[in-house]
Amino acid sequence: MLDWDDRLALGAKMSPMETKPRLPGRVFAAIGAVVMLTLLAFALHLRRERAHDEALRGTPIVPPKSATDFVLTATDGARAHLVDHTAATTFLFFGYTHCPDECPLALASLGRAYRSLGGADRRRTRVVFVSVDPVRDTPAVVRRYVAAFDPHIEGLTGSRGTLAQVWHAYGVHVDPASHEIAHGGSIYAIASGRVILEYPSDAPAGDLAADATMLANR
Repeated sequence: MLDWDDRLALGAKMSPMETKPRLPGRVFAAIGAVVMLTLLAFALHLRRERAHDEALRGTPIVPPKSATDFVLTATDGARAHLVDHTAATTFLFFGYTHCPDECPLALASLGRAYRSLGGADRRRTRVVFVSVDPVRDTPAVVRRYVAAFDPHIEGLTGSRGTLAQVWHAYGVHVDPASHEIAHGGSIYAIASGRVILEYPSDAPAGDLAADATMLANR
């Protein structure tokens, strides 16, 4: 049997393990306050962004699509980029010079919208027309066509092979068998490298101008 001294020695060896010091309650309270403030700030940021987007008049594209860049042919025969990241907004429309209805409506509205912008906002806004009829829409033909609506509208065309890649990237359908140009009648707004808004071909010029102004001043 263990005597009293042996029991004391054994008890000393079997003493409870040391525990880590606990943080004071006020430290936990401070951490919780920081977390709450961070969540509140994030929620306010999302609310402001949502309110900002709701003020835009175009129909939001959810989620926004990446705006793929292509090198096409401008009306002066020079190479031109479809996407210009220095522009705050690019209004993009696919059409053809022999179009009897939607194309003239869209370009007329876009021309009026562009002319109504202030100087600074106008410099940060592009209007781009991309042909879906490369056989008839030569650079010279496109130049005369877009100039009739506004001389600042950029007309782009190219070979059928190059344009076919552009059409595919932006969801434009052209029937090569029947030669019917089944392009969509939508105007797209590109901002920050993404396609973010869509408008019908008869969108009011005031809506286009209001969105261009807002996007140029973000």
